Amino acid sequence: MRATVLASMAAVIGLAGAAHAQSTSSLDGAWRVDALIGPGTRLVDDPQPGLLLFSGRYYSYTFVTSQGPRAPLPIGPATPEALVNAWNPFTANAGTVETRGEVMTRRPLVAKSPDAMAPGAFNEYTFRMSADTMWVTPTRTEAGEIRAPTTVRYIRVR
Repeated sequence: MRATVLASMAAVIGLAGAAHAQSTSSLDGAWRVDALIGPGTRLVDDPQPGLLLFSGRYYSYTFVTSQGPRAPLPIGPATPEALVNAWNPFTANAGTVETRGEVMTRRPLVAKSPDAMAPGAFNEYTFRMSADTMWVTPTRTEAGEIRAPTTVRYIRVR
């Protein structure tokens, strides 16, 4: 009897693990930023470059956050202003990802911003996919709910 219960528990745990792996594996690959939507009716259909990579339980995210191309750095020593103009409109982080239904939680292990990789830091999103298109909307972080979020539309580029 005890062996049957243990075998049943192992089967349930195995199925749960397979379901989790299956939902995460559908994200696997490279996704480029295609458009920014919102808040409201705002649409940016020619955003600056961005790339989101998934591999199993891990992700990597890099994105130029300015509305136009970043200023180039001068050859040789750069002024603090030149460094800020080139470096500030860029974000990057990588870490672990888990999905539950249409909710994605990313936990940065390394990030451009030290605060983004602080213990307990996370970013939660809702997401939906249709073929090779994915829409991702931030919903909350460790600091609380995201008000007036912008949805990012990604296209799979593998």
